Amino acid sequence: MGQYTYRLSKSGGERTESKSVYHLEELQGMTTYQLKEICQRERLVVPMGTRLEREELIRFIMRYRGIKECRQIMDYAEGGIEALQKFINKVELKPDPQAEIAFPAHLILYEGEGIELTDHYEVSSDVELYEGNVLLIDENDQVYTCFYLKRVEEKRFFLMKGKNVPILKADGHRYYLLYFKREDVSEIIYEIYSGNEVSIPSKAGCVITPLLAVDIKEPEETDLPLIIDFGSANTTLGIYCADGGTRIVRIPDLSGGHYRESEMIPSIIGVKGIEDGKPAYCFGYEAKSMAGNSYQDEDSPLFYDIKRWVSAPDRMQQVIITGGVKLQLGRMEMLKAFMQFLIDTAQQQLKCRFRNIQLLSPVRQTERFAGMFRELLPDFHVECTLDEGMAVLFHSINELIETGKYDDGVWYQALIMDCGGGTTDLTSGKFRIRNNRVSYEVDLETGYENGNTNFGGNNLTFRILQLIKIRFLEALGHKEFHFDLESFTGGRSRLYESVDRLYEEAEGLLPTRFAEYERKSREEYFKVKNNYYYLFRTAEFIKESFFQKSFRYEFWVGTEDALGKKDGILLDKWRLSVSEGGKVMPLRKEVSFTLYLYEIENLLRPDIYGLMERFLERLFADGELYGYGMLKLTGQSCKSSLFTEALKEFVPGRLIRNERGGDDGSKLKMCCLEGAVSYFKNCKLGYMKINQGCRVNALPYEVMAYTHENKEKILIHSLEKEQDIGYISRFKIGEQLDLHLNDEKGRSLKVYHFAYNMASFTHVTQENIDEKYAGTVIQEETDTILEGEVKFFVWASKERWGFMVLPILRENDQLRQGEETFFAFEDDTWEENFFDGRK
Repeated sequence: MGQYTYRLSKSGGERTESKSVYHLEELQGMTTYQLKEICQRERLVVPMGTRLEREELIRFIMRYRGIKECRQIMDYAEGGIEALQKFINKVELKPDPQAEIAFPAHLILYEGEGIELTDHYEVSSDVELYEGNVLLIDENDQVYTCFYLKRVEEKRFFLMKGKNVPILKADGHRYYLLYFKREDVSEIIYEIYSGNEVSIPSKAGCVITPLLAVDIKEPEETDLPLIIDFGSANTTLGIYCADGGTRIVRIPDLSGGHYRESEMIPSIIGVKGIEDGKPAYCFGYEAKSMAGNSYQDEDSPLFYDIKRWVSAPDRMQQVIITGGVKLQLGRMEMLKAFMQFLIDTAQQQLKCRFRNIQLLSPVRQTERFAGMFRELLPDFHVECTLDEGMAVLFHSINELIETGKYDDGVWYQALIMDCGGGTTDLTSGKFRIRNNRVSYEVDLETGYENGNTNFGGNNLTFRILQLIKIRFLEALGHKEFHFDLESFTGGRSRLYESVDRLYEEAEGLLPTRFAEYERKSREEYFKVKNNYYYLFRTAEFIKESFFQKSFRYEFWVGTEDALGKKDGILLDKWRLSVSEGGKVMPLRKEVSFTLYLYEIENLLRPDIYGLMERFLERLFADGELYGYGMLKLTGQSCKSSLFTEALKEFVPGRLIRNERGGDDGSKLKMCCLEGAVSYFKNCKLGYMKINQGCRVNALPYEVMAYTHENKEKILIHSLEKEQDIGYISRFKIGEQLDLHLNDEKGRSLKVYHFAYNMASFTHVTQENIDEKYAGTVIQEETDTILEGEVKFFVWASKERWGFMVLPILRENDQLRQGEETFFAFEDDTWEENFFDGRK
């Protein structure tokens, strides 16, 4: 921990240690109003006649209440180790015989890799430590490399090393760790390593700790694949090891001031700024912490729900970083950086170099995932051998084999409902297990049955956000926003009509639609944007709190002191702004209210029941549902008991498998990765022969076009397992065909404008058509094309999750063919987006 600073006491002029101190990073995440409040609370007197700006206030507080941040050696500097050696040769080291620091006795260092928190090199001492630099030396004071200390809790430190800091090799020496007692000497170490000139002291107090051993190794290359389950909200990754074990990658989570490790890596990208002329990114929990540190009147440069970008990867994203610099960033560039972060994290933690990547993909997008990520990661062999549904199903198959709870050679059928952060998919599975003489033989097939790209955990979070916004204004004294969820009896549509209406009316008092403020002042725009993101994060926290394994009936929310409130969240009122007199102003009043479990369940139940009805009603009515012996719920959103409750309307409870283990519901997410790890492990060890197949049974979309008589004609039918080719005709003077994408209820999603130029059509014979489009564009349909008629053949491409359009013209009694064109079903221009500033 850094050194405390001091102020003059009011009595007698003595120097007394400050009781409240602040990190620079903490102050930089505050608004001007918060900084002024600190000055008032800490009795820091601003000179009369002086009006300090925000940066000046930060420097003023740091002077009297600041913790000095230590600069740490974390990267490569040419000649840095040699410069440190010269320093050690000149200065007289003065070891303190009374001070002891307990470092790990045996250090294992890997070339090209650092030491991270997950290496668990914890440090303890009977002296007060700070986050300073530490040198590795031998008995001759030879410097080999540099470490540093990182504080993760008040008095808990870990030994760390930057991955690019070089290591000098040597054998047969006794090694020591050299820690300097004064922070200013650590600062001198940093300056010298960086190549800067600095005054060198003649003596330096230090603590020298002997080590048992130091091993320097090269990370080994491995053919074993790194398995990545890229999710909308969280990503998981792991491997099976050569010894038959498995390793799941974990990352540090320092939120809340406590250190823990998580298997869940938030699928979030943050933009920290510009370094060496390039955008500097952060990911996972580090990016998540940026949201908490962002201040009211500046942008929060974060990107959520990045898995959706696979539908339109070539688009650009705009962000404004600190200092008002506007950046245009490519989605492909950011996705590549995120994937490289995942791979680097796995390589550092597992101490190996990967060549092969196995990416779990949605069954409907396997080809798109494989093609795009092969382009993003050209240095790796990327495959999508398993889809997410198949991985989840194999998790159950592996459990059945390990427990012996299966009948040999009997076919089993299962339905898998995966409700993630942004989408929900329904996949069917069919499998049988046979125990042969030398291995198990598993016949496994999955099929995509239905899906909703506009329903996931974010929808549930947004519903809670709506309720928070309404209750917030009621607590502020606006009684017209009173809404009783307990006694509401108006049905699903009436409930959401009422909620949406009140939420719309609340916009005039607590604005969140920041897209509407793009033409207003920059300060107002960021205040409204931060309103939305702050409320969304609060709603996410409340949702997770209510849906944990442990029961929670009520949850307190407010800006007042939460002391005595057992379960609740303390809102920072300086992060919220309200409309006053046509201006967006910081919240000044105190607000508090209580949410109850029954309210949250009453609010979310209609959406969840509606999802189940959409997915299962047809299967139930047709009697197909009775053929399934198992229905498995996966995805973190399913940790709510409402999903199980809704399913019982259609299937007996004994058939439902809901992996709700873990207080955070992580088992729901992990079963997909664990199933994939088991799959590749059994294949590698030869324990199983797996005959697998996957298919897209039905499409949750229809494609329609209007005839010249303005009548609808369905070209691709939704939820039909066998699709015929559709066609529609126009006269040859046309240049554009409009194709309408609808959901299975016929509701419009998007209009595709297929432009064509008949001058580019090429001559074609029926033999050419039969050779290329056998079974698709049949002769019976081309023979009926009249002179001057253009017939557009439209058919589904389930593997690519879209549809094809092929125009054929008859002119001068000859056939001419236009360019075959592919259109993707899913496109984030029509998909629900909770982060576009329109909510």
